[in-house]
Amino acid sequence: MISNEALNTPVLINAFSRYDTTLKVFEAVRSAKPTKLYFACDGPRTEKERLQTDRVRGLVELVDWPCDVHRLFHPKNMGLKKAMVANLDWFFEHEPEGIVLEDDTAPVPSFFPFCQALLKHYRENERIWWILGSNLMADPNPKPEASYYFSEHGYGAPWGWAGWRRSWVLYDVAMKAWPSVRNTPTWNEFFLSRAERSEADFIFEATWDGRIPTTWAFQNDFARILNKGLTVIPEYNLVRNIGFSDAGTNTLQATDRRDVDNAYDRPFELVHPDEVVVDAARDLSYFNKFVRPNFFRRFRTAVKSLIPTRVDAAITPYVSKILRRIGS
Repeated sequence: MISNEALNTPVLINAFSRYDTTLKVFEAVRSAKPTKLYFACDGPRTEKERLQTDRVRGLVELVDWPCDVHRLFHPKNMGLKKAMVANLDWFFEHEPEGIVLEDDTAPVPSFFPFCQALLKHYRENERIWWILGSNLMADPNPKPEASYYFSEHGYGAPWGWAGWRRSWVLYDVAMKAWPSVRNTPTWNEFFLSRAERSEADFIFEATWDGRIPTTWAFQNDFARILNKGLTVIPEYNLVRNIGFSDAGTNTLQATDRRDVDNAYDRPFELVHPDEVVVDAARDLSYFNKFVRPNFFRRFRTAVKSLIPTRVDAAITPYVSKILRRIGS
């Protein structure tokens, strides 16, 4: 079984205004009892919202185990992208490696020792970029030969992950290298299908030019591809996203294909693969099932890109309710 040794790996919780989901994440961390906890919270957008963010910030005062607690409370609202980048800069400035959770990523108990063991195992292997806790395609009753596999294309939702400073320092939120990389033979030959390349080009172009204004994770995918990094994905889904609602920033729709409930909450034996080999077949399968866009998604993204960010933020919850009612 995965070791039940003390959790000496630092944990970062990224929060904002959702008390109920943040409480569930905090309770999972509380059960794991890390010796170091970093708690970051974005600032309120309005005075009314300050009551919510203050309540969320109060959760850190519930730490009741031996723990070195660090706080980063932003006085003004930065938005998801800027806040996440600032939080991760802060975290990795102080720690060479650690576990990262957001306010809607609820891990099962095995997630923490899984991350701790693999952070140590791959500490000196700079090809391993980060360790994910989620696997949306996981079998509910898996009997794998190894406990995880390697992905070159980064598929798997980054909902609960662990990583190293050595990877984060290569992150560039502005994606300055994108114009010199796109449409080159090396870039085009990287992808597993024409559809995958088309979607990657669309996502990275839209992230680079600001049409996708709230994301921080696509920039990380781009940095990983540039640096030939690999992602570790567990055979067991160890994190459940509990944030598919109007209150989410990038997980607004309750009908999102990624909203699956297959978290594996039983202990399992940690078995390492014999060698580091990318599972390209599963990369492509994940893309086709969860990422490949339909026309409606593309159309919606194009329309949203024409709307000012503040207007988009104001109307999106109402649009989301309508979309859920019609099942889009």
